[in-house]
Amino acid sequence: MFFKFSKLKSLGIPVYAVDPKNLEMIQFGDLSFGLFLHNNPPMRTRNTHKKKAQRKSKLKARRETQQAGRRSDKADFFFAEAQWHLDQQNHEKALLLLRKALKLNPHNSDYMHMLAHLGYAMENPDVELDGMSRLHRCDHLEDRYLPQFIDLLVQKKKFQLASEMCDQVLERLPQMNIAHKRKLRTFAEKNREYCDYQHQHEQLRTNLKTTPISPSKATRQQEPAQKTTPAAPPASAVPEPALPVIPVDITIDQASFQQALSAGVTSTHPQYEVALEGQRIRFRDAFENLICLAHLQHVRSLWYQEETARKVMKTFRGRALLSDEVGLGKTIEASIVLQEYIQRGMVKSALILTPTPLVSQWKEELKTKFNLDFPSTDDPSFAKNNPTLWEQPFILASINQAKSKRNVAAVTRREYDMVIVDEAHHLKNRNTLNWKLVNALKKRFLLLLTATPVENNLMELYNLITLLKPGQLKTASAFRERFMTKGDPTSPQNRARLKELLGQVMIRNTRAVAKVNIPPRFAETIRVEPTASERDLYERITLLVHDISRSDGAGNQLLLKTLLAEAGSSPRAVELTLSRMLSKGTLSADHLAQVQAIHNLSRSMADTCKNKILLQLIRSRPGKKIVFVKYLGTQQQITEFLDWERIPYALFHGGLPNQDKDEQIQRFQESKDILVTTEIGGEGRNLQFCHQMINYDLPWNPMKIEQRIGRIHRIGQENEVRIYNLCAMGSIEDYILEVLDRKINMFEMVIGEIDMVLGRVSGEKDFSDRVYDIWLQSASPAEREKGFARLATQIKRSKTQYKTTQALDEKLFGENYEL
Repeated sequence: MFFKFSKLKSLGIPVYAVDPKNLEMIQFGDLSFGLFLHNNPPMRTRNTHKKKAQRKSKLKARRETQQAGRRSDKADFFFAEAQWHLDQQNHEKALLLLRKALKLNPHNSDYMHMLAHLGYAMENPDVELDGMSRLHRCDHLEDRYLPQFIDLLVQKKKFQLASEMCDQVLERLPQMNIAHKRKLRTFAEKNREYCDYQHQHEQLRTNLKTTPISPSKATRQQEPAQKTTPAAPPASAVPEPALPVIPVDITIDQASFQQALSAGVTSTHPQYEVALEGQRIRFRDAFENLICLAHLQHVRSLWYQEETARKVMKTFRGRALLSDEVGLGKTIEASIVLQEYIQRGMVKSALILTPTPLVSQWKEELKTKFNLDFPSTDDPSFAKNNPTLWEQPFILASINQAKSKRNVAAVTRREYDMVIVDEAHHLKNRNTLNWKLVNALKKRFLLLLTATPVENNLMELYNLITLLKPGQLKTASAFRERFMTKGDPTSPQNRARLKELLGQVMIRNTRAVAKVNIPPRFAETIRVEPTASERDLYERITLLVHDISRSDGAGNQLLLKTLLAEAGSSPRAVELTLSRMLSKGTLSADHLAQVQAIHNLSRSMADTCKNKILLQLIRSRPGKKIVFVKYLGTQQQITEFLDWERIPYALFHGGLPNQDKDEQIQRFQESKDILVTTEIGGEGRNLQFCHQMINYDLPWNPMKIEQRIGRIHRIGQENEVRIYNLCAMGSIEDYILEVLDRKINMFEMVIGEIDMVLGRVSGEKDFSDRVYDIWLQSASPAEREKGFARLATQIKRSKTQYKTTQALDEKLFGENYEL
């Protein structure tokens, strides 16, 4: 029986506040009535429960707020500790503390920025990518970090996300407040294309790895699904009739096998495997994996150098114009290409042509970094008119020697697998012997290296490209008509088409794309006032050099130059050389008396003024210092002085065994603040932990000075580099520093620029030979002043020409030919 809600009160049943819509009809009964009362308590009871729940919620929210505050404070503490450890260069401890901070407060953008920065400082791409990924997820990644983020994603093979980021960059590019938008657009487009290709390739590879299922197995796997499916199987599920078997017959010509096995040369199985692997490497089509990188010594190739090498081999087929900005390592790029071809068996002969002053530099780079010991025109055997140099498979030669009448026939008679020409702007004029020599060479691969492909006229560029790829720019008259503006030989027309044609043979990396940021360097020249005995020694040696030069100058020029340079270095260096001269017994009576007197004077001299200045520098400027000397005698004198002053030091020179060299460098890094080294010191070794150097003596060749500085002022250096040059007043070194430092500011130039400047000074003589001639041919100090002033004027003019050329090349090429 059912009762309406309106009749409950008339029956004496208490009714509480309920919703009548839900209780329109109620079944009468004890059970139902009891449930009704239980589910509908009085209004006051419900309000009390509601207030209790609100209080609990507020207490819980308050506790959570307090806990969040404590977590935030603790995270800030960890962050501050991590920042302190980062400043102390303790990266591992900083990373541990920073991860604790991020665990407590994972949404703090400051922590994320520091994580990305820490990954960069540690050279750990995983940590750097983690920080940038966090910033990206919370939309705090700044636009200027997007290229680096994409690079890291590509490096970690996250191609899909990298492609999405490239799309995002291209979409947001018009609104971005960032420099070099055109370069960023090209970067994003190329990376998107590459990532899409790699992503598709990965999917294809995954599909190919999937094992195909046999028809019978597929049928068994589909049976359970077919049982639960009410619909009938489609007609296509009926198996097709099997394909007919095609008979194959194989016959073997036993006679040819017997002949090959009986008459052929036998070999072992390991030799067969090596030969087979060699053929696979040699004929591998792709150059994605550079097999030579694992064999590089004391050098870390940079990403743009590796990409340049790949592009030269894959796209340009081994013929290219490398026009990177000064100091980016064109030598390394060319050497990587050369080494790669050698290891693949594609190059078995090569000729490297360079200006005369750069031969020794190339030889050192090839030997120490690529383990390639090329015979060169600087070798003593070549100086003795040994013609066998030009018959060697690999040759490093001065282009002046190669084009000379005595050698040009031997150079051009043979074939070369590869030719490399450094400072190729010397080939700009096709009427010169330089251009004609390279054009006459029979070569398969050709690399031209220059930072300034155009100096005065676009025809210079045409001449270089014609050497690389004849016909690429058509004929000279057609090039002038189509691409040169009348009245302005440096302003091209049809720029888009010219860019397209040059892009097929030319690569020009800039500092912006290479991301090469090296701290500045500062040089200080310290002119030392010599004592009376030191001045007397210098004047006597100068007089001796004059006298010997007048009687037999040509035959003793190297010895006389060395003697003058040692006079500016130390009395001990002079003493050792004079002792060797006396022991030979070839001096005339007059010269013998002079040499004996100077020898006795050098032996009797006490401490030098340079040593006193050196001591002041060591004690007044804390930190590690490299003291460079040219001569072993000078090194001995300095080490004896430091022992007397009880100053600990490490010692390095070319005569040490390799193990001892490594130990001395380790001592310098870990426990000693002074390294006394000859010019060979530290080549190829990481010395960037030191940022101070002292040139105790000074080479006459500016490129040798640059090489000394390059030991510490290079990629990886984090501090400003300080250079202290010591020279005695009135010495040749004093005049050299007057020209290089005060006239052309050499020490403020970018690494490599001094080579470009000196290479443009007219004449074939080396800088050191010019200095020697001025000193020898000047009868008075006034004449010396005039001679060195003329040299300074020539070099200043050359520097102005170089800067003009540099501006022109930047205008013509800019960022158009970067990777």
